[in-house]
Amino acid sequence: MRRQQAIALIGVLSGLLSVLLAVAVNVATGGSLPAPFDTVAWLSWPAVGVLTVVVGWLAVWQQRLAAPGAGPGDNRGAAGRPAELPGAPSLTGRAQDLAAVDELLAQGCRVITLVGPPGVGKSSLALRIAHDRREGYPDGQLFAALRGAGTDPAAPEAVLARFLGAMGVAEDERRGTAEDLAARFRSELADRKVLLVLDDARDAAQVAPLLPGGSGCLAVVTSRRLIADLPQSAAQLLGGLDQDSGLALLAEVVGAQRVATAPGAAARIVAACGGLPLALRIAGGRLRARVSWQLDDFAAQLQDERQRLDALRLGDLAVRSSFDASYEELPAPDRLVFRRCGSHPGQVFGLGAAAALAGREPSVVAAALERLVDMQLVESPTPGRYRLHDLLRLFATERTNTEDTPHERSTSLTGLLDWLTAHAAPGDWLAAERENVLAAMNRAVPRGLYEPAWTLAAAVGPLLSRAEDHVDRLALWRAAAKAATTLDDDGRRARARLQVSYAYRNSGEVTLALDSAAQAVAATERIGDQATLAEALMCHGEALRDLYRFDEAADALTRAVGLFAALGDEGQEIRARTALGTLYLQFWRADQAVEVLEPAVALLPPQDGPGHAWPMSALSGAYRLTGRREEAIALNERALRIARRGEEDSFAVGYLLQGRAWLAHEDGRPDDALKDMREMLAVFERIRHGTGVGIALEGIAEIATAVRRYDDAIEASAAAAVQFDRTGDRVRAGRSRLQQAVALAEAGHAEAAAAAWRTAEDLIGDTEPPEVPRLRDRLRELLGHQSPPAPEPA
Repeated sequence: MRRQQAIALIGVLSGLLSVLLAVAVNVATGGSLPAPFDTVAWLSWPAVGVLTVVVGWLAVWQQRLAAPGAGPGDNRGAAGRPAELPGAPSLTGRAQDLAAVDELLAQGCRVITLVGPPGVGKSSLALRIAHDRREGYPDGQLFAALRGAGTDPAAPEAVLARFLGAMGVAEDERRGTAEDLAARFRSELADRKVLLVLDDARDAAQVAPLLPGGSGCLAVVTSRRLIADLPQSAAQLLGGLDQDSGLALLAEVVGAQRVATAPGAAARIVAACGGLPLALRIAGGRLRARVSWQLDDFAAQLQDERQRLDALRLGDLAVRSSFDASYEELPAPDRLVFRRCGSHPGQVFGLGAAAALAGREPSVVAAALERLVDMQLVESPTPGRYRLHDLLRLFATERTNTEDTPHERSTSLTGLLDWLTAHAAPGDWLAAERENVLAAMNRAVPRGLYEPAWTLAAAVGPLLSRAEDHVDRLALWRAAAKAATTLDDDGRRARARLQVSYAYRNSGEVTLALDSAAQAVAATERIGDQATLAEALMCHGEALRDLYRFDEAADALTRAVGLFAALGDEGQEIRARTALGTLYLQFWRADQAVEVLEPAVALLPPQDGPGHAWPMSALSGAYRLTGRREEAIALNERALRIARRGEEDSFAVGYLLQGRAWLAHEDGRPDDALKDMREMLAVFERIRHGTGVGIALEGIAEIATAVRRYDDAIEASAAAAVQFDRTGDRVRAGRSRLQQAVALAEAGHAEAAAAAWRTAEDLIGDTEPPEVPRLRDRLRELLGHQSPPAPEPA
């Protein structure tokens, strides 16, 4: 309104001055003035000059006021437009996000909201997008830092007033309410093409008044929380960089040469930073400023979670400070949930676990979690499941340690243990919570929560019943054994040590299995529990059998058979007889094996079930070695069908395939035999049964040697030796090396065969597996030496 009044006033004044100019020109060119004014006629020419300048100036002023965007306070660049974008930042590893933004723009979105946690690089990406597109918005680019994550967010009316000034609006028209200024701003941009960058927005109430109404404008908004209710908008969620992009960013900051000389350390630094660009730039900046620092040393410092956030600080820039701003903004209930979820010992957790940690009702915690997800402080990878970025988890843990008392922290963890125990179940629950159970056990035992930790192990242990569960079973019961030892409870100690021994045997670590089994026997003998003692003796005997200690193994297993028979426990007696029969088979005492195994099979229930496969498999092997081939084949086929029925018993399937392979080999069908051995190998590789993998490779080597496929035999026996070395089974590793020596000798590689023989004898030592004499005799025949020949002098 005032601008229009000024334009009208200038028009009237210009008209009056034009009349005076005409009079002055008339007098100057010979006209005359009335008598009273005749004395000043000599001023006519100077008056013409002054009036010409004034009238011309008034005309220009009037035109500028009438033009859109004109007036005092114009803050436009040389091309007559605002150009407020900060400098274009370098950007690494955001190709997918840039492509996604391109797709959103192609779909007609006029407001792009970049959402992500603190330090993820939202501002850099927004400026990169804006600079890449600035030529498409010739009427200007506006930028505002909205300070939404802080305690003093920018008021929309203040931002609008500054924007209007940048667009050339007169100062007296840059006053009013936010609604008035927003309407004026939209009017100014109605027919223009302007790009806006609104950085660090708090919420929709702050952003909505700042958005243009015209279709020719684009707004790029960044925020730590999801802003869903903006017109014509779409959100692009940002996460951390992947490993390759993180390495590229680190190299950009530190220098490619330093990263190339220590790639392993660089990868550990990227992992410790969780791919967070802010953390990577701080880490890189510290390394760049400290040229004498080794990347390995800095990576080691970051591995210590207690020091990591301290290490990620450079001058006034710190990851912790970035997180602080978001945390301080939270209401008290959300802070509590954030802290407690950050203290969860696992990675991904559900609502029930979060409620148990927080000690609040699930409905309250669910609402808080959703708000935290919107704030980008918690991630939700799938509905009902949550996790924290590693650095946010460390920040939450720091806050827990400073804001919660030791009693509160202990109560929180106990609540989680109790929740896991109460809800333990096979199927989906176990699949979702398996890793959390192990993490909770490893957190609870060092903190002295022995009783709830033991109760959790007792609830979850029986659920880890599949062949491939032995790795997790070992971790669970090792922690439980520590708890039982501290509680000085021999019954619990024996139970835990038994499970630890079984798990070690399943993974192929036979030496470690023996020690745990011996501890179980000692504990059960102290408490006098005959049933547990029988099981401990059986476990101990199997561990001794794996180490080729025949007499001790036979004694322990025979005692176990007798105890189970006296107790009337037929199921356990079958297991003990099967273990004893397998011992006899291992030492080629097939007749004794038949004597022990036939009663075991006779004790089986008439209806085939999961427990039938093992004793039938062992008896089939005994029949094969005693010449009862038809019975061996029939029993093997029946046992294999049982083992594959329902939820497959992978251990039994693997060893039954071995039995079938030997039957095929003896029938002169090497291809069928090798096929079964390779299938056995695949089964044991899948369930990570180290001993089984090695035995399958030895079987392949023996059959390949028999049919003169020496390259296959040499490769398989070498791989078997490496596998047994890995599990600490020196005797079997030596046996594999002897097998390799035979294949090398038969292939004509005498020197290599002699070297393998020497290595084998060093590994075998005083132990004498039954296969060894046969292999030695064959080497003596092939190489013409009674013992491994010394290496030829260099």
